[in-house]
Amino acid sequence: MAILLGILMTAVFTRIPVAHIYVNEAGARTIIVGGHQAVAAPDWPGTYLVTPRFADTAFWPNATLDFQNGAPVTLPRRDIVLWVYRG
Repeated sequence: MAILLGILMTAVFTRIPVAHIYVNEAGARTIIVGGHQAVAAPDWPGTYLVTPRFADTAFWPNATLDFQNGAPVTLPRRDIVLWVYRG
């Protein structure tokens, strides 16, 4: 039981490396207000391309995105259209 609890705790606090994500307009506004850049995605009309470095795991209804510069931004997962992971 202790091993399972340890695995769960590790999974909850792990940060996942992200290459980039596509967000909808509401997500782009949240990221821009947070002081980061969101540009219109040329290959997917109506979405915005964002390049965070890390994100938290998928256990929570909100996603916290860590950027190279500046503060992390938290937005609802429903605003994220597509995740592209590194590695």
